[in-house]
Parts: sequence; C-alpha cells; structure tokens
Amino acid sequence: MSIWGSSFLRTLEVIFPKFRFGSSRIIARFSEHIPTPMFRNLANLLSQKNLPQILLWGFLNLGIGILLVSCQSKPAAENSSTAEAKPFSLDEVRFQRMDGTEFGLSAEQKAYTVLHFWATWCKPCLAEFPELKAALPRLQGDSVAFLLTTEEDLDQIRAFEEKRNFGLDFLHLKEATLADFEVHALPTTLILDRQGKVIYRHMGQLNWQDVSSIEDLISQKP
Repeated sequence: MSIWGSSFLRTLEVIFPKFRFGSSRIIARFSEHIPTPMFRNLANLLSQKNLPQILLWGFLNLGIGILLVSCQSKPAAENSSTAEAKPFSLDEVRFQRMDGTEFGLSAEQKAYTVLHFWATWCKPCLAEFPELKAALPRLQGDSVAFLLTTEEDLDQIRAFEEKRNFGLDFLHLKEATLADFEVHALPTTLILDRQGKVIYRHMGQLNWQDVSSIEDLISQKP
C-alpha cells in the first residue's frame, strides 16, 4: 500500500479513535455502532486498507444518493401538474337515457334535483326501488327532478330493466364518475339546489314511504 494510503488510514484513526482501521476487529466494532450492510462493507474495506476500493465505495454511494433524491422529487412535480388540472364542474355532467338521448343538469333548472345513485348488483338498491317508485308521484313535480343514475353502461341498464321491469327511468352517468360526487357506497341520495350545491346527502337505503316532501327530507339531514 502507498505511503499516501497509509497516511489516509492513520488520519481516519485520529478522527475515529475508537477504531483501528488496520485491525481485523474493525468489522465487529464498526457494525456495533452502525449495523447497516452498507457500512459493514465499508468497515471491511477499511480493515483491508484497500484505498482504491474505499474511494470507489464512496463514489458509488454518492451516485446512489443523488439518484434517490432525484427520484423522490418526481412525485412533487406530478402533484403540481395534478393541482393544475381542471376542477370538476356540474355543467359538464351528462346523463344518458335508455333510448340513447343525453341531457345535462343545467337542462333541469329545478328548485331541487335529486340524484339517486344505484347499481344493478346492489341489493339494497333493488329493495328500495318499489318504495321509491310509489313515492315519486307525490315527490317530483315542477320544482323537483329525480335522476336515478348508475355508472353502468346502457346495455346493462336495458337488460336489467327488461328482466326486473321496475318501470323507472334509469340513467347512465356520463362524463362524470361516482368519485366526482364523493359517492363511496350505494345506494346514495343527494339533493342539489338550483345553484348545484349539495344540500342533502344520505348513504344507504331510504324509507321513502315516510317522506312526505323533498323539503321534509332535507329537514331530516343530520
């Protein structure tokens, strides 16, 4: 080993007096204080007084550190682009009837719009439909619109209605998702005012036969 290499190791021994870098016990003593595999490799190199490999170890770990920092900075850039994404707007929501025609919320212009989210596989939804159908004549009118909507496609909705024959105007939710309305369970019922603000939210099956009016339902919110 060169004179410069020996001087370098002696300098390390001055800085770290607890260790003797030429000793075979360096691995055990160094591992006792820093028991990570990376530093155990360094301890092994120091005990062998292998200066070129010590320097190589340093450069390699420096490169790995720079790579990790650069990788960790990427999500922040992605998050910033996500934050700049266009926010969800009710004006862009579209609904599709079973005959294929489409309309948006703005076309309703009602004092209250009831959005009832359901699915063909949802058993509580199916149990709720007979009561809901019986309640519709007294609840909907010139000032109230009922939209019974699902994310499932039109073919599924048509096949479901053909089999079950509920006689309800089921809709396909288009240009939006349940997540846009913060719906995380089915059935869920929302009531929107004329400005599109959610003024009532109920997750789960409702007892529609006890609802005398939409105003009555809104007054029951927790």
